[in-house]
Amino acid sequence: MRILLSAGEVSGDVAGALLAREIRTIDPTAALYGLGGPRMAAGNVEVLCDTNPLGTVGVSEAFGVLPSLAGAFRALRARVLADPPDVAVLIANDIFNVALGRWLRRRGVRTAAWFPPQVWIWHALARTFARSYDAVLACFPEEVDVWSRAGAETRFVGHFLADTLEPAGAADRSRARRMLGLAGESPVVAVLPGSRSHEVARLGPALLRAAALVAEKRPAVSWVVPVAEPALVPLVEAQAEEAGLVAPGRRVAFVPGGPAALAAADLALVASGTASLEAALLGVPAVVVYRVSLLTIGVVRSAIGLGLMDSDTVALPNLVLGRRVLPELIQRRVNPAEIAAEALSLLDDPARRESVRSELLAVRGLLGSGGSMRRTAETVLSLAGRREPSADAAVEPVLVATPGGRS
Repeated sequence: MRILLSAGEVSGDVAGALLAREIRTIDPTAALYGLGGPRMAAGNVEVLCDTNPLGTVGVSEAFGVLPSLAGAFRALRARVLADPPDVAVLIANDIFNVALGRWLRRRGVRTAAWFPPQVWIWHALARTFARSYDAVLACFPEEVDVWSRAGAETRFVGHFLADTLEPAGAADRSRARRMLGLAGESPVVAVLPGSRSHEVARLGPALLRAAALVAEKRPAVSWVVPVAEPALVPLVEAQAEEAGLVAPGRRVAFVPGGPAALAAADLALVASGTASLEAALLGVPAVVVYRVSLLTIGVVRSAIGLGLMDSDTVALPNLVLGRRVLPELIQRRVNPAEIAAEALSLLDDPARRESVRSELLAVRGLLGSGGSMRRTAETVLSLAGRREPSADAAVEPVLVATPGGRS
């Protein structure tokens, strides 16, 4: 069996690697190839092009990577024509994978969208996008109704992060702090400036300067800065030095990306994206920031005005919960003074932090009841024609939409 995986950023690389491992536990003979990054390559996926550096957020932000994306498509196209897969799994990377899915289906390859275009952003285009997929593997409950109404066969598989992350208790935090060399009773704040180079360049200085302002007022605080990709370490360390966060006597740990650093934290300052969801599942209050180009924000606000988008809410936990539990700072509000003020408000108010933590407990229950990766792998294999998903792995049946709604 041949399976194509197409991912286009760090989060997709992580998810693709986990899916590859789960597929091989079910079918050790499966051959996997496609687009991704070093994590997928380490998981024995034949990666034709490293697309991790090509992930972007926004409209104008994507222009700079178009030549590289075209090269990735050419490499994948040649391989598909020479060695057609039994099924293709399209992981996030919205517009690229929508176009790729359409091309693959015209050549008789079955396609599954995993982490499909987010319905909070793209619901007005769901019917158009649905023609790129034979199936949508929904990770968020809101996706099921939107994609099924758009005509896509939809299965709720849940979110794989909910399989492994649960609220960190006091013992978990202490253990995580010892692993990071931050043992002690003083508060710990995590700063996560993003996983894409343009994100780090745009958000890192404001987040790290905000951290420095907090550190000046609360010198007992320890800091942990997870860096998603090794290539970004020099940039983040330089930003922290320039911001004044690194200073004599101050405890600042730069560590590899991942939820372990969040588990050690009382509070996180985080770029909007998967990291905010990790924080929520771990029960860590967070200040979420989001800033894109003027062109992108203009498109977003026009879409809201035309009713094509519901709101400018950006934090995944807030979208899942349907209310703003985590504070969000967008565009001009992404500045050191406002970020620091929100951080201090949470740091200095244990009751508020506990209230936020309690509300975040609901997120995990909304993302499935465990076994998400197994459901996803079995659904992919069923699309390839080899097996049906097991009955005990099901959370919700496959939904097939008709123009009038669900059937």
